[in-house]
Parts: sequence; C-alpha cells; structure tokens
Amino acid sequence: MHDLTDFISEETPPKASAMINTFRAFGYNLQTAVADIIDNSISAKAQNIWISYEWKGSDSWVKIEDDGVGMDTSKLIEAMTPGSKNPNDEREISDLGRFGLGLKTSSFSQCKALTVATKRDGFSILKRCWDLDFVNETGKWTLLDFISEKRHLDSISQRDNGTMVLWEKLDRLAGNSHTENEAARTVFMEEFSLMEDHLSLVFHRYIEKKKLKIWVNGNLIDPWDPFMKNEDGSQLIGDEFLDNTSVHVKCYVLPHISKIDSETRAKVKTQDWYKYQGFYIYRNERLLLYGDWLGLFSKNEHYKNARVLIDISNELDHEWKIDIKKATASPSIRVRRDLMRLGRMTRQSAAKIYKFRGNRILLDDSLTGIHFHSVWKASKNRDGAVNYYINKEHPVIKKSLEEEFITKKHINSILKLIGDTTPVEAIIQNYSEKPESLELRDLNKELDSATIQLASRMFESLKISGISKDLAIKQILNIQPFNEFPQLIEHLN
Repeated sequence: MHDLTDFISEETPPKASAMINTFRAFGYNLQTAVADIIDNSISAKAQNIWISYEWKGSDSWVKIEDDGVGMDTSKLIEAMTPGSKNPNDEREISDLGRFGLGLKTSSFSQCKALTVATKRDGFSILKRCWDLDFVNETGKWTLLDFISEKRHLDSISQRDNGTMVLWEKLDRLAGNSHTENEAARTVFMEEFSLMEDHLSLVFHRYIEKKKLKIWVNGNLIDPWDPFMKNEDGSQLIGDEFLDNTSVHVKCYVLPHISKIDSETRAKVKTQDWYKYQGFYIYRNERLLLYGDWLGLFSKNEHYKNARVLIDISNELDHEWKIDIKKATASPSIRVRRDLMRLGRMTRQSAAKIYKFRGNRILLDDSLTGIHFHSVWKASKNRDGAVNYYINKEHPVIKKSLEEEFITKKHINSILKLIGDTTPVEAIIQNYSEKPESLELRDLNKELDSATIQLASRMFESLKISGISKDLAIKQILNIQPFNEFPQLIEHLN
C-alpha cells in the first residue's frame, strides 16, 4: 500500500465561475427547488413556512421564510458553502438534507442572486448573498454581506428567530420580461400554482399531523392525501415491514370515481389518476418520488387506482440511490422481490374495480358459455382489433325488433339504453392493454346494402320536405356513418 503523501501533488480547486454555473444544471423546476428549501426549514425545526412572490418582470422575486432556530455566522457561511456536508456523515433522523448542496443548487436553478438572512433568538440578523453575475465577473468565490432592499428583512426582524431565503434575478422564471408582458406573467403565475399543488402533496403528512403550516402569499396550503385515507371506498389492502423493519409498505386501492362527489373529484385530481398510479416513496414522512412503478411494472389504465406507500429512513439514502434533488430513487435488491409481490397484489385489486357493468369478458361474442345479456357486444378480427356493436339478441332490443309498430317513446327508451350502457371502460381497458388495436381497426369498410337503404330513405325524405337534390346529398354526406362513403352519391343520383 503506497503512502500517497510521499508523492508530489498540486491543489486544483475548481474555477468559481465554472463550478457555480454548473450548479444551475441539476434539473430542478420551481416545485422541486422550493421543496428543497422547505426541507432545510424542517431540519431547522420550523413550524411555519411563508412563501411570497411578486411579479415585476425582470425584477420579480421569490421569498421563503421560516420560524426555525436560525443560524450563527459560522453556520450561515457553512450553509452558503457548496458541498458543506459529507453525504456519508451520520445525521439526525429528522434531517432531510444529505449533500450540503440543496440550498445552492435549488436556488441557482431558479435565480442568479441568492440571499439568505437568519436570526437566532436574542441575536441580530445576519445575511449573506451569492450573486452569480459578480462571481462570473470576478472569477472568485466571493460571498457578500449584502441585501438588495432592506424591506425584505421586515418580517424576519419581527420574529424571535428564523431564516429567509430570497431569490432575485429570476432569469429562468421571468427572464428579461417587462412588467406589462401579460404572457410572461401568466406563465409565471401558472408555475406557482403548480408549486402549491406539489407542496400540498410532498408535505401532506407534515401538514395533516399539524407539524407544519405552509403559507403562499398569505393563503394556507391544504394537504393533498394521495391515498384518500379518509374517503369512503378507499381500501388499505396490505401493510408490511420489510428489510428488518427498516422499510414500511402500505398498499392502497382508491375508490371508483363514481363513488366520489364532484367537489372531492377536483380536490383529488381524478382526471390525472393515470399518471399518479404507482409507488410513493417517503423519507421521514417527506414524499420523495411518486406516480412511478420504479421500472417493476408499466402504467396501465385499469391500474390507475393502485398506490403503494413506502416509508424509508434517511439511513437508506445510499442503498436507495436518493439523488440530490430527492426526485429519483431505486429500491435496494433486498426488497425488490417483495415490492414486486405487493405491487402486483395492489394492481390486481385495483383492476377489479373496472371489472364493471358490461365487463369486457362478458361482451366477448366468441364466448358461448356465458349467458349474460349485454346491450353491447365485442368481436375481434384476425389482427386482434376489437369492434363493438349492438346485441340484437338482448331481450329488450329483440322484443322491439319483433314489434310491428314502434312508438317515439319506445325509440327514446332504446336510445337511452344504448347510451347508458356504452362500454367506455372496456374500450379504455382494451386500448390500454393493446393500443395498436385502434390502428388495426378497418377504417376502409365496404359500403353495404343496409347503409345504402338507410341513406336512400333519408334522401327521399329530405327531397319531400322541399330541399333540393344537391343540398340533400350534401347534408347526408355530413352525417355519420354516411360521411365515410362518398361513393353513396352514385346510389342517390
């Protein structure tokens, strides 16, 4: 083994302007960047977070304040120093950081001027600022005791303790836009709306347990529980400890959308359930990754009600490959097989919700042993494409076809029956399992005699009503399914 101290060596510190600009390319967006700042506040034992922002074009700013314990001068400088922590160091169980980069990388991803002001109980306010334009100009790691406007210190000065993070020169969010640029302002405001949704989800367990309150421009954020634990119909179907109890897994199946009132649907974002299915990984109750099957399964429409909660401690960061942004994770080999088992069980339970009225198996006209009378039937062609049609053997429809005279009321009842039983979910399920089946459908159907007869009857009826022949043909060719057969003109002339 060589003693490396015996060899000639050189110190090669990274160039300030090159390294500090590299920190801007870690792939944060506004939501993940703000969440990273809040992690620091939670580690500082904050109970309240105040987020404020103002649109002023290129002079827009964002401020994140807390009532945590605050920092002394050495701690503040350490917090502002890139790579101030060794990721292998032992941490408190409540610590949500790891690399000592989160404050800097998340902030620089959104702004070119980062100011942190902090106050401990009984002490005055301390402040430090990184200005990337100044670093680029001087080429030095120069941390400034500076703040652009003293008014930004007003709120922290009124508290006994806390920390404020101020973002200015928001080149990624506002660029060089003028205040009057309405399009840029709209995009700016939409980003903060997405941020609110993200924070209400990522920190929902802290908010639910009254450990934390988050305010955005004076409005308190409500928690968004992705498992709908307090809603009727939500099922906990599995609860296990894995890896010597260091990993806790709970399997949930959400209720069918028809069992959720319209107000709740908007709150739980039922329109996006497809993308929210999957594993939800929490570290110390902070949501790291969600809506992802971690490469173990693929997303599918009829598994959209399946969600699996995974709790890990910060001691497992390395094994689970938690990245700096806390936005990616990979389960350790020791639990992968169990997660596949629990994920498969949850998906199967979720799929049962969609074995619904008009189950796709019961629609299959190739199955002769099933005596279920569905209004709709499904047939597959040679290539596997599925076509749906009305079942003439259905008792109600069959009886109607046998009647000599059918009233308007009777026709309305039949149409309502057909509309109410349209196999929407079977169609979705078939398409999600085999999307190419939509492309395989025969779009070049042949014109049959029944379609010609129906078009001819309509044509004669329109002419009797006084419409000219040319206009009658145009009207017919604008009606489905006649619009698919331009050759009908030959039969109507």
